Amino acid sequence: MDDIFAREEAHREKASADHEAARRRKACESKNRYASRAEAEENLAWCEHNGKRGLSVYRCPYCDGWHLTSHPWDE
Repeated sequence: MDDIFAREEAHREKASADHEAARRRKACESKNRYASRAEAEENLAWCEHNGKRGLSVYRCPYCDGWHLTSHPWDE
């Protein structure tokens, strides 16, 4: 019976790690990283000037850099 519980716990841990890796890819690794908020806002202004609306800037919890997103973050 202990083996069943151990397998289930291992399955949960792997699922959690996979979920976190997917979140990291989506929130950080698949995006351009900016070294400062000012640099990200400069790129945001360029995007808006070229017709891309609805973006915002956020500090990344993974890399501590800055990214642009179309999803608003509560800061």
